[in-house]
Amino acid sequence: MNWHMIISGLIVVVLKIVGMTLFLLYFPQIFAKSNVGFIPTENYRTVPQIFGSGNVSFIPTNSYGTACPRGWDFNQERCFLLSTSELSWKKSRDFCETEGSTLAIVNTPEKLKFLQSITGAEKYFIGLLYQHAEKRWRWINNSIFTGNVTNQHQDFNCVTIGLTKTYDAASCDVNYRWICEKSVK
Repeated sequence: MNWHMIISGLIVVVLKIVGMTLFLLYFPQIFAKSNVGFIPTENYRTVPQIFGSGNVSFIPTNSYGTACPRGWDFNQERCFLLSTSELSWKKSRDFCETEGSTLAIVNTPEKLKFLQSITGAEKYFIGLLYQHAEKRWRWINNSIFTGNVTNQHQDFNCVTIGLTKTYDAASCDVNYRWICEKSVK
């Protein structure tokens, strides 16, 4: 017997097992970050029909290793959920409340930049409303909005982000996607 051949063979087998194990452990993280399109199907969630004519589905995002629930994005100690279905502003707000969150309060340039980087070419409701009595925009936590809102019309009292790099006024009754936000647990 040639012991050198046997030992060499065993080393190759061990290296292959270790390599395959590491590959299988890190495969989802590698491809999820590169946007190749690998989406684990067991993470899809739906919302009960109380919010519309059908179920509302969500594409899961990568929040592994954070305190965010599965399917939520993590940024700056906050968790964000982007819907893939559309609802009115009020129904969007109600949905976020059922998730223990609010519509997103996008009150920093960093938060706006992060959300715009993941929204793509879709419009998403956020938690900003026009207060007619005060003639100013306020966040749903009642803080004053100090930025600019484009596309303002008399009946556009809600705001979307995503399609453009601005805060865009929109009708609250038109269905858009939405972004929920909550603090890390």
